[in-house]
Amino acid sequence: MKKINVFLGLVLVCIVLIITAFTEKKQVQSLKGAWQQINGNEQTTIIITDHIFSSATYSLTDKKFISSQGGKYSLAQNKLTVSIEWNNLDSTTVGTVKNWGINIKKDELTFEGLSGKWKRLDDGTPGALAGDWIITGSYNNDQVSKRRNPFYPRRTMKVLSGKHFQWIAYNVVTKQFFDTGGGTYTTENGKYTETIHFFTKTAASVGKSLQFDYLFINGDWRHKGFKSTGGVMDECWSRRETLESQAQ
Repeated sequence: MKKINVFLGLVLVCIVLIITAFTEKKQVQSLKGAWQQINGNEQTTIIITDHIFSSATYSLTDKKFISSQGGKYSLAQNKLTVSIEWNNLDSTTVGTVKNWGINIKKDELTFEGLSGKWKRLDDGTPGALAGDWIITGSYNNDQVSKRRNPFYPRRTMKVLSGKHFQWIAYNVVTKQFFDTGGGTYTTENGKYTETIHFFTKTAASVGKSLQFDYLFINGDWRHKGFKSTGGVMDECWSRRETLESQAQ
Protein backbone atom coordinates (compact mmCIF):
# COMPACT_ATOMS: atom_id res chain seq x y z
CA MET A 1 0.00 0.00 0.00
CA LYS A 2 2.86 2.34 0.92
CA LYS A 3 4.56 1.68 -2.44
CA ILE A 4 1.30 2.45 -4.26
CA ASN A 5 0.94 5.75 -2.41
CA VAL A 6 4.54 6.72 -3.27
CA PHE A 7 3.95 5.80 -6.89
CA LEU A 8 0.74 7.83 -7.03
CA GLY A 9 2.56 10.73 -5.41
CA LEU A 10 5.28 10.62 -8.07
CA VAL A 11 2.66 10.45 -10.81
CA LEU A 12 0.91 13.49 -9.34
CA VAL A 13 4.19 15.44 -9.19
CA CYS A 14 4.90 14.58 -12.83
CA ILE A 15 1.42 15.70 -13.87
CA VAL A 16 1.86 19.01 -12.02
CA LEU A 17 5.26 19.58 -13.66
CA ILE A 18 3.86 18.83 -17.11
CA ILE A 19 0.89 21.15 -16.60
CA THR A 20 3.19 23.91 -15.27
CA ALA A 21 5.59 23.58 -18.21
CA PHE A 22 2.71 23.63 -20.67
CA THR A 23 1.16 26.68 -18.99
CA GLU A 24 4.46 28.59 -18.97
CA LYS A 25 5.09 27.75 -22.62
CA LYS A 26 1.60 29.00 -23.49
CA GLN A 27 2.27 32.22 -21.54
CA VAL A 28 5.51 32.82 -23.48
CA GLN A 29 3.74 32.22 -26.78
CA SER A 30 1.05 34.76 -25.90
CA LEU A 31 3.72 37.28 -24.83
CA LYS A 32 5.94 36.90 -27.92
CA GLY A 33 5.91 39.60 -30.57
CA ALA A 34 5.97 43.39 -30.53
CA TRP A 35 4.04 45.77 -28.27
CA GLN A 36 3.79 49.55 -28.27
CA GLN A 37 2.75 52.41 -26.04
CA ILE A 38 2.43 56.00 -27.33
CA ASN A 39 2.71 58.99 -25.00
CA GLY A 40 2.52 62.28 -26.88
CA ASN A 41 5.40 62.37 -29.38
CA GLU A 42 7.17 59.52 -27.64
CA GLN A 43 6.55 55.86 -28.31
CA THR A 44 7.93 52.79 -26.64
CA THR A 45 8.22 49.56 -28.59
CA ILE A 46 8.86 46.26 -26.83
CA ILE A 47 10.09 43.21 -28.74
CA ILE A 48 9.88 39.82 -27.07
CA THR A 49 11.38 36.70 -28.64
CA ASP A 50 11.67 33.23 -27.13
CA HIS A 51 14.63 34.45 -25.07
CA ILE A 52 15.04 38.24 -25.17
CA PHE A 53 13.08 41.23 -23.88
CA SER A 54 14.01 44.52 -25.56
CA SER A 55 12.47 47.95 -24.97
CA ALA A 56 13.16 51.18 -26.89
CA THR A 57 11.68 54.64 -26.42
CA TYR A 58 11.99 57.24 -29.19
CA SER A 59 10.30 60.09 -31.00
CA LEU A 60 9.55 59.59 -34.69
CA THR A 61 8.49 63.22 -35.17
CA ASP A 62 11.71 64.56 -33.63
CA LYS A 63 13.85 61.72 -35.06
CA LYS A 64 15.22 61.24 -31.56
CA PHE A 65 16.27 58.11 -29.69
CA ILE A 66 15.61 58.34 -25.94
CA SER A 67 16.28 55.09 -24.12
CA SER A 68 16.62 51.32 -24.32
CA GLN A 69 17.03 48.44 -21.91
CA GLY A 70 16.65 44.69 -22.00
CA GLY A 71 18.16 41.26 -21.69
CA LYS A 72 17.33 37.61 -21.28
CA TYR A 73 14.02 36.84 -19.59
CA SER A 74 11.96 34.11 -18.00
CA LEU A 75 8.23 33.94 -17.37
CA ALA A 76 6.42 32.03 -14.64
CA GLN A 77 2.93 32.49 -13.24
CA ASN A 78 2.48 35.83 -15.01
CA LYS A 79 5.73 37.17 -13.50
CA LEU A 80 8.29 38.46 -15.99
CA THR A 81 11.91 38.34 -14.83
CA VAL A 82 14.51 40.16 -16.97
CA SER A 83 18.28 39.90 -16.44
CA ILE A 84 19.40 43.32 -17.63
CA GLU A 85 22.22 43.26 -20.21
CA TRP A 86 22.03 46.89 -21.36
CA ASN A 87 20.53 50.16 -20.20
CA ASN A 88 21.70 53.41 -21.79
CA LEU A 89 20.22 55.59 -19.02
CA ASP A 90 21.52 53.66 -16.02
CA SER A 91 24.45 51.28 -16.49
CA THR A 92 24.34 50.33 -12.79
CA THR A 93 21.29 48.16 -13.54
CA VAL A 94 23.32 45.95 -15.92
CA GLY A 95 23.74 42.55 -14.27
CA THR A 96 20.72 43.04 -12.04
CA VAL A 97 17.28 41.49 -12.33
CA LYS A 98 13.97 43.29 -12.82
CA ASN A 99 10.62 41.69 -12.05
CA TRP A 100 7.20 42.71 -13.28
CA GLY A 101 3.84 41.12 -12.85
CA ILE A 102 2.13 41.16 -16.24
CA ASN A 103 -1.36 40.76 -17.59
CA ILE A 104 -2.44 40.13 -21.17
CA LYS A 105 -6.05 40.80 -22.05
CA LYS A 106 -6.93 40.38 -25.71
CA ASP A 107 -4.27 42.49 -27.47
CA GLU A 108 -3.26 44.65 -24.52
CA LEU A 109 -0.32 44.16 -22.17
CA THR A 110 0.04 45.78 -18.74
CA PHE A 111 2.89 45.73 -16.22
CA GLU A 112 2.38 45.97 -12.48
CA GLY A 113 3.91 49.21 -11.24
CA LEU A 114 4.06 50.78 -14.71
CA SER A 115 1.39 53.11 -16.01
CA GLY A 116 -0.44 52.69 -19.29
CA LYS A 117 -1.11 49.81 -21.62
CA TRP A 118 0.89 48.34 -24.48
CA LYS A 119 -0.96 47.47 -27.68
CA ARG A 120 0.05 44.37 -29.62
CA LEU A 121 1.73 45.10 -32.95
CA ASP A 122 2.37 41.49 -33.98
CA ASP A 123 2.54 38.00 -32.50
CA GLY A 124 6.00 37.05 -33.77
CA THR A 125 4.83 36.49 -37.35
CA PRO A 126 5.07 36.71 -40.35
CA GLY A 127 8.76 37.69 -40.61
CA ALA A 128 11.13 34.85 -41.54
CA LEU A 129 13.88 36.29 -39.32
CA ALA A 130 11.98 36.43 -36.02
CA GLY A 131 14.27 35.68 -33.08
CA ASP A 132 17.50 36.95 -31.56
CA TRP A 133 20.74 37.06 -33.51
CA ILE A 134 24.39 37.96 -32.81
CA ILE A 135 26.71 39.28 -35.52
CA THR A 136 29.49 36.72 -35.81
CA GLY A 137 31.39 37.65 -38.95
CA SER A 138 31.41 38.99 -42.50
CA TYR A 139 31.67 37.72 -46.05
CA ASN A 140 34.39 38.47 -48.58
CA ASN A 141 34.08 36.95 -52.06
CA ASP A 142 31.35 34.66 -50.69
CA GLN A 143 33.67 33.30 -47.99
CA VAL A 144 32.71 33.88 -44.39
CA SER A 145 35.25 35.05 -41.83
CA LYS A 146 34.01 34.67 -38.26
CA ARG A 147 35.05 36.72 -35.25
CA ARG A 148 36.92 34.99 -32.47
CA ASN A 149 34.71 36.28 -29.63
CA PRO A 150 31.44 37.65 -31.05
CA PHE A 151 29.37 37.04 -27.92
CA TYR A 152 31.49 37.99 -24.91
CA PRO A 153 32.13 40.52 -23.54
CA ARG A 154 31.06 42.88 -26.34
CA ARG A 155 28.14 41.87 -28.50
CA THR A 156 25.96 43.28 -31.23
CA MET A 157 22.55 41.67 -31.09
CA LYS A 158 19.51 42.01 -33.32
CA VAL A 159 16.06 41.07 -32.03
CA LEU A 160 13.14 40.67 -34.40
CA SER A 161 9.47 40.01 -33.88
CA GLY A 162 7.24 39.30 -36.88
CA LYS A 163 7.32 42.91 -38.10
CA HIS A 164 9.65 44.92 -35.84
CA PHE A 165 13.39 44.88 -35.20
CA GLN A 166 16.02 46.42 -32.96
CA TRP A 167 19.78 46.00 -32.90
CA ILE A 168 21.88 46.85 -29.86
CA ALA A 169 25.67 47.10 -29.39
CA TYR A 170 26.86 46.83 -25.79
CA ASN A 171 29.44 45.33 -23.42
CA VAL A 172 28.23 43.09 -20.60
CA VAL A 173 31.47 43.45 -18.60
CA THR A 174 32.13 47.20 -18.77
CA LYS A 175 28.34 47.81 -18.89
CA GLN A 176 28.85 50.24 -21.77
CA PHE A 177 26.03 50.95 -24.19
CA PHE A 178 27.30 51.86 -27.66
CA ASP A 179 24.56 52.19 -30.28
CA THR A 180 21.13 51.01 -31.31
CA GLY A 181 18.59 51.33 -34.09
CA GLY A 182 15.27 49.84 -35.02
CA GLY A 183 11.94 50.03 -36.79
CA THR A 184 9.82 47.76 -38.94
CA TYR A 185 10.78 45.07 -41.45
CA THR A 186 9.45 42.61 -44.01
CA THR A 187 10.85 39.45 -45.59
CA GLU A 188 9.68 38.46 -49.04
CA ASN A 189 11.27 36.54 -51.91
CA GLY A 190 14.71 36.62 -50.36
CA LYS A 191 14.54 40.35 -49.70
CA TYR A 192 14.75 41.82 -46.22
CA THR A 193 13.41 45.40 -46.13
CA GLU A 194 13.62 47.56 -43.04
CA THR A 195 12.25 51.03 -42.32
CA ILE A 196 14.22 52.90 -39.65
CA HIS A 197 12.30 54.51 -36.78
CA PHE A 198 15.26 55.37 -34.54
CA PHE A 199 19.03 55.35 -34.92
CA THR A 200 21.67 56.62 -32.50
CA LYS A 201 24.38 57.20 -35.11
CA THR A 202 22.52 59.71 -37.27
CA ALA A 203 18.99 61.10 -37.22
CA ALA A 204 19.20 61.51 -41.01
CA SER A 205 18.65 57.74 -41.36
CA VAL A 206 15.25 57.85 -39.60
CA GLY A 207 12.47 57.27 -42.12
CA LYS A 208 14.70 55.55 -44.66
CA SER A 209 13.69 52.18 -46.11
CA LEU A 210 16.54 49.86 -47.01
CA GLN A 211 16.41 46.58 -48.89
CA PHE A 212 18.87 43.74 -48.37
CA ASP A 213 19.35 40.22 -49.63
CA TYR A 214 18.95 37.56 -46.96
CA LEU A 215 19.89 33.92 -47.08
CA PHE A 216 20.22 31.13 -44.52
CA ILE A 217 23.55 29.29 -44.67
CA ASN A 218 24.14 26.42 -42.20
CA GLY A 219 21.72 28.06 -39.78
CA ASP A 220 23.35 31.48 -40.06
CA TRP A 221 21.76 34.55 -41.63
CA ARG A 222 23.67 36.23 -44.43
CA HIS A 223 22.72 39.92 -44.50
CA LYS A 224 23.89 41.68 -47.65
CA GLY A 225 23.28 45.18 -49.01
CA PHE A 226 24.16 48.82 -48.35
CA LYS A 227 24.27 50.68 -45.03
CA SER A 228 21.93 53.60 -44.36
CA THR A 229 25.01 55.81 -44.01
CA GLY A 230 26.52 54.46 -47.23
CA GLY A 231 28.92 51.62 -47.95
CA VAL A 232 28.59 47.92 -48.68
CA MET A 233 27.78 45.41 -45.95
CA ASP A 234 27.85 41.62 -46.12
CA GLU A 235 27.36 40.26 -42.62
CA CYS A 236 26.97 36.90 -40.94
CA TRP A 237 24.54 36.63 -38.01
CA SER A 238 24.09 33.54 -35.81
CA ARG A 239 21.24 32.66 -33.51
CA ARG A 240 22.00 33.57 -29.92
CA GLU A 241 20.88 30.23 -28.51
CA THR A 242 23.38 28.48 -30.80
CA LEU A 243 26.27 30.55 -29.42
CA GLU A 244 25.12 30.01 -25.85
CA SER A 245 24.87 26.25 -26.31
CA GLN A 246 28.38 26.18 -27.80
CA ALA A 247 29.74 28.11 -24.82
CA GLN A 248 28.41 25.59 -22.30
